[in-house]
Amino acid sequence: MPRPEAQAATAGFLWGTLGAAFKLASTLGASMDWLIAGRAIVASTGSLVLLVLGRMPSRWSVVVGLLGLAPMYTLYPLSVDMVGVGLASILLYTAPLWVAILGFLHGESPGTLGSMGVLLGFAGTVLLVGSDGRGDMLGILLGLASGVSYALYIVLARVAQVKGASSDEVGVHAIPFAAIAMTLLLKPQPPSTLVDLAAALYLGLVATLLPYMLHTRALARLEAYRVSVISLVEPVTAVALGMILFGEEMSPIQAVGAVLVLASVALVTGIRSR
Repeated sequence: MPRPEAQAATAGFLWGTLGAAFKLASTLGASMDWLIAGRAIVASTGSLVLLVLGRMPSRWSVVVGLLGLAPMYTLYPLSVDMVGVGLASILLYTAPLWVAILGFLHGESPGTLGSMGVLLGFAGTVLLVGSDGRGDMLGILLGLASGVSYALYIVLARVAQVKGASSDEVGVHAIPFAAIAMTLLLKPQPPSTLVDLAAALYLGLVATLLPYMLHTRALARLEAYRVSVISLVEPVTAVALGMILFGEEMSPIQAVGAVLVLASVALVTGIRSR
């Protein structure tokens, strides 16, 4: 069996391609509503195939899907569309800060130095939000909200697994419930072009179903803090792709804020994993 650290890193890399895939497909004419909902629809269809290999969906699948995945799936692409791949990914990765705050729910309090890391992260977040270098406050707020949703997913998945749920229950089998909620909310039109279809297949299978399988297996064997810091490969990948593919840049103030956020995540997670 692969090491959980490798599983978490691979999941982070694949997730790191999400923003670029959303933006590239949108640039080529794909419908954003379809991309958001289609990702979950394709991934949930794939998850049904895996039912015979693991446990059936449970109440935890419903809770994680509706409260964690559905908001994150919806908010992150909208933030990408407004503020770009790199900044949206950094805002998504404020999640470990919220995890640190919510950690008392499952006995993973960050402690004194971890709390210092949280304060450092909030300082970075203030710089990200307070700078008008990218000019779209709504996109920034949506990115922060996606980070809160991501944190809620991490905490709920960890709590469920501590209480005996399998990784499939809180990972792949939670996706169909997110898909149902998002389809009812967005009411997307069926894919009308090959770009719509190809993008949904990539987003749903390669950048969603596979990394969730890897991520939840890593969570089952490692603390949520440790998984979070290993997953820093995700925003690094996203920022690199944003720069390479779309020529994205951050303002100097936002760049400092991004460094503080990533450093704080490494601090609160690294301390916990010692």
